[in-house]
Amino acid sequence: MKIRENKKELIREAAIKVISKFGFYNTTTASIAEEAGVAVGTIYNYFTNKEEILEYIFAVEFEKRMSYLKEIAQEDRSIYEKIELFLEKHFMEVKENPSLGKILVREKDFSRKKGNIAINEYLNKLPLLIEEILNKSIEKKAIEPCNTYLISTALFGAIQGIVERAVGEEDFNLFDQAAAELVKILKEGI
Repeated sequence: MKIRENKKELIREAAIKVISKFGFYNTTTASIAEEAGVAVGTIYNYFTNKEEILEYIFAVEFEKRMSYLKEIAQEDRSIYEKIELFLEKHFMEVKENPSLGKILVREKDFSRKKGNIAINEYLNKLPLLIEEILNKSIEKKAIEPCNTYLISTALFGAIQGIVERAVGEEDFNLFDQAAAELVKILKEGI
């Protein structure tokens, strides 16, 4: 079972490199197989097609973010510290793997065309998890009542925008200040 999981991860990592370089539509399973150092047939042991590989990339990243948020939600910290910690973890993931960042911002629209479940979860459920944290903070009177739907949507949009700009300009140092600056805006306004 472990070997199977390692191969699947190897294919996922290779796909991230190839898709980020050539884009989803210009990527073939053959190019992913070549990058992974496996036969094309091996890919089909794990995935039905390249769409499923893309879905798996987003599913893994969604699970990581879910895990971060659940872990942080349990900690005895202020709402601002929780959000900043989540943002730091998210931005560090992308900084350590810029190719992943390219996929997260450039290939997200694939889901709208194909109804991709994992990509839709990443784009829709993450803001809902942020909204839950905000709602709990309002219940605890840690923050003033607000439209948590709008705030979580705006925050998620800002996160996506920062990643898109850093990836587009290849300026990954933007991530070093991004979490603190976003939290500062939430806390103090502009």
